[in-house]
Amino acid sequence: MKRLLSILFWFVFLCVLVFAGALLYSTRSGRTTWYFRVNGQLTVDGHPTSGYLHANTQKTNLLLTRTDQSNAETYLVPLEAGKLVVDCGEWHPIRFVPMPVSELNPPCSAFNDSSTVRDAPIETTVVRSRRSVEFSTASGKKIKGEW
Repeated sequence: MKRLLSILFWFVFLCVLVFAGALLYSTRSGRTTWYFRVNGQLTVDGHPTSGYLHANTQKTNLLLTRTDQSNAETYLVPLEAGKLVVDCGEWHPIRFVPMPVSELNPPCSAFNDSSTVRDAPIETTVVRSRRSVEFSTASGKKIKGEW
């Protein structure tokens, strides 16, 4: 029995080691981007609301998640001018956990299924500033994220 537990321990240890190595390699080669929770405030129509923000390590993208409705809704907001804001549909990041996102299969992109979009952003209303982003949605809500 002791020998079996020892073999099981080493097998699990090696699997974790291989997984960590693969994650480190893909991060260093640029295939994986990490998103971390950002302290900030989310407002809808000028009223503070529940929600949270994640930014990638390069600070070029922001995941803005509204939790003021029955289901959470996330928007991918590029912080560079000229790029489109995307509604992530039913997908949303875990609130407190750092999240790796692969370039091969991103959970939130412009190619999402449009049937899962609940309140699409209106691209012409996006206003980006140094520490905030603001836009309107199809339902007329004005969403602002500040960090």
